[in-house]
Amino acid sequence: MMRLAPQFVVIAVAMTIAALLPAPDRAQADTAEIARTTGIRVLGATRGYATTALWLRAGDAYRRGDYYETLAAYQLIQQLQPRNPAVYSYLSWNQAYNISAPFPEYAAREEWVIRGLRTLHDGQDRMPADASLRQEEWHFLLNRTIGYPVSLLSVELQRYRDADNGWAVIVEEQLLKLSNELTDAQQAQLEEFLREVGAHISLFRVLLLKESERTRMLDPAFELLPPEQQGDLGTEFHPFERDQARAFFALDMPVQELLTLAHWCRLHLMTLTLRPALEMQPRNLQVDISLIISYRLAWQYFPAGGKLAEHFLAGYQEGVAVALRAGIENARRRGGEQGQIEFLAHARENLEDVPELLERTE
Repeated sequence: MMRLAPQFVVIAVAMTIAALLPAPDRAQADTAEIARTTGIRVLGATRGYATTALWLRAGDAYRRGDYYETLAAYQLIQQLQPRNPAVYSYLSWNQAYNISAPFPEYAAREEWVIRGLRTLHDGQDRMPADASLRQEEWHFLLNRTIGYPVSLLSVELQRYRDADNGWAVIVEEQLLKLSNELTDAQQAQLEEFLREVGAHISLFRVLLLKESERTRMLDPAFELLPPEQQGDLGTEFHPFERDQARAFFALDMPVQELLTLAHWCRLHLMTLTLRPALEMQPRNLQVDISLIISYRLAWQYFPAGGKLAEHFLAGYQEGVAVALRAGIENARRRGGEQGQIEFLAHARENLEDVPELLERTE
């Protein structure tokens, strides 16, 4: 009989899981919440079995294409393991990539990408001292703003408004204004570009070229030149990057302006997501390096002029100084003197093209 005990536990857990997962369109919200809360209490020490069963059920539901049952399973996993950052990281990734991908409509994919971002926010709210979830948000913005820059910045505006009012003003009064003023044809053009090309960070390197160099490289005849005549432009920009740049400059000017501003807005936002992590321990050294890289990129792509220029550029210098000090201490803690030396070398290598950012560190 004792040998059958594990099987009885699994059966009991499976029955409880089934009770906790009512069909979303049939259950009353209050009834469903009571069932979940009661069921989770009853599980007690069998939570581990329940969590495993839920992961399996979520995977099966996803393979069947039942995305709402998948989401319901994920939400229960969060309640069973509310203090496990890996749960939020995985669920966010699954929502923003796996579940969003099959939908043919841009708006439907966008909805699931936003859900993935909000999952990370939920994890951060439950574990405000966890640096890994900050790094996950940084990666999320790095990758998913390629296809959904305006919608994700709109979501983050509500979360980071108080963290940097100057950035919030630019997002709200300039970026979203540009978005709202696009014609239907321009909006369709934007969505097609994001779907077929994407607002890759590397795409915007072309904006740092001199106008004469940019004009020369964007000419389709450039592709016919031998390598020695293409020169540095041919080696620094791969053919697919040159094609992406041509697609970008073929857009209507309002769409180009929106994407260019959104590019800087996301770079600055990436500094906001990681700044609080400097106060958190333990944290991976990649957090410190990622923050320094974000300051460098935000500095390089800051829109010229404007009354807030001094505020932002001085802030980037100070931010790099703070990140370097925090990174040195973190590297020493994790790897001793050799770790500190390696961190400094890596950080300075990432800043060699922008020596101005090191002014406040001397």
